[in-house]
Amino acid sequence: MEIYVNGKPVTLTQKDFVAKGGEGKVFKRGSTAYKVYDDLSKMIAPAKIKELMECDHSSILRPKDLILNKKKQNIGFTMDWLGDNLNPLCKLFTTPFRERNGIENDHVIQLVENIKMLISFVHSKKCLIVDGNELNYLVKNDFTTPYMIDVNSWQTPSYPATAIMPSIRDWTTESFSILTDWFSFGVVTFQLFVGIHPFKGKHKSYRKNDFINRIKDRVSVFNSNVSLPPSTRDFNIIPGAYKDWYYKIFENGDRLPPPVAPGTAEIVQVAIKLVQSTGNFEITMIFEIDGKILYHNPEMNITKTKDKLYIGKTDYKVSQGVEVLFTPLESVPVLIKIENEKLQMKPLMAAYTQRPLELTTTEMMIVDNTLYVKNKEKLIELDFRVMGGQTIVPAVKTIWTIEPLSSEIFSNVIYQSVLGRSYLCIPQPNKSGKSSFHNVQIPEIDNFKVIDAKYQNKVCLLIVHDGNNYNRITIIFDDKFQKYSFRIQKGIDYQPLNFIVLDNGVCVTITEDNAVEMFMNRTDKTDVKRIEDPAIDNTMKLCKDGTTVKFFKDNKVYRLKMK
Repeated sequence: MEIYVNGKPVTLTQKDFVAKGGEGKVFKRGSTAYKVYDDLSKMIAPAKIKELMECDHSSILRPKDLILNKKKQNIGFTMDWLGDNLNPLCKLFTTPFRERNGIENDHVIQLVENIKMLISFVHSKKCLIVDGNELNYLVKNDFTTPYMIDVNSWQTPSYPATAIMPSIRDWTTESFSILTDWFSFGVVTFQLFVGIHPFKGKHKSYRKNDFINRIKDRVSVFNSNVSLPPSTRDFNIIPGAYKDWYYKIFENGDRLPPPVAPGTAEIVQVAIKLVQSTGNFEITMIFEIDGKILYHNPEMNITKTKDKLYIGKTDYKVSQGVEVLFTPLESVPVLIKIENEKLQMKPLMAAYTQRPLELTTTEMMIVDNTLYVKNKEKLIELDFRVMGGQTIVPAVKTIWTIEPLSSEIFSNVIYQSVLGRSYLCIPQPNKSGKSSFHNVQIPEIDNFKVIDAKYQNKVCLLIVHDGNNYNRITIIFDDKFQKYSFRIQKGIDYQPLNFIVLDNGVCVTITEDNAVEMFMNRTDKTDVKRIEDPAIDNTMKLCKDGTTVKFFKDNKVYRLKMK
């Protein structure tokens, strides 16, 4: 595609493609992003671009120069490229993501204050954000620096807003103002603190997800008749001034700007109760350790806490974000971490040394004790061998081509977009021979934004957003990855995916609404068994040991057996 910026031609190719949105496509060359509209009737007016240019802030992704086609028609605009490895704000709502990345409440308080300052800056330029939903913010890996995106929908002095997500809208008024912006800020930042929308939870007088009427009726999570899911964090971690402000705007219906200073948080320990036996399940504790468990793999006998790695009963002091794999023949543990876009590897035991491997990467995943790293347009499978009895030698085993900008690594699966066409890429390691790599087009998800994905044993679950709601998608592949079944559950509450596939093909998942669902990993089996039980909630993180279902919660590991 040939475009013109300031009279100079620029050629954009698939390698420059980043993503497709509802209005057009985004490309990247060097430090510049290019937004090109598919439908020119939706093209933002040049005069509005000029008004948005007044919001000149390093954390606001605003339009810069117009993009023209050969006919000298306006077809888009350029922006600054913010960089790689930015996180959608919604991921910080969930406790598992926070724990994996060492995000403390102090990070969240600073992030909230920085968002507040950005909104105040926008208001000082006589603009309104209007659609300040969680997907219109990105966060750096310091987890305190926010960026505003999709600003072309903002309301400027001469142009009205063009979009707003229902979940952050102030439904008590039909107009938009500085105070409705602050209401949206309140909805989003409340979820940052405690992980739940302020008008979610169960109330007997309202249907599920009926947040519109609850906003109008002022029935928030502060209402004594609302029951909250177990994944909700303690309200006492909210700084005092913000907690008072949230109560006033959500429960009292006041419309006020946020507090000048956050105040202090009252941190308390919350007792968690776990029912050990019910009419449906038998729950048995297997062991407990010192420290909250972040990850447990029974088959590899690995348990990870914030600063310790347990291999069997032996614990090792490790840093945040470290992963571990074992050499395939000798089972020597090797610590893996990405630091400053470099792959860092270190044998866990002092008796071993390692031959260095210089490799730049921004993303990685471990699949069946095999390391995969992303290096621009390459997905690299690494092999580890012990030479001379004590030297670990990493080497490149296989390289596949993936999209450099529009691909993202999740858990055991890569999502990539090829000029708006969606693919799921699934590597399958083979220790004794050539590994396979399945690249399957999934047109059903072309118009969704993929938030989370996980693959295991022919089953892939995704959390996607359609512009208004989060949805959960279940895809089951056949043995050759030539066919698949597709199921979607719309309008869910966003929680991290929590499922396993046992060796007998039974998939077990704990859903976002705290039910157990079970089905087979076969495309010809569509039945889903759903069990609702008071002993089950989605803070119980599932793991498997062959055909045995296990889970971990807090500092304990349990076995879950159906009666």
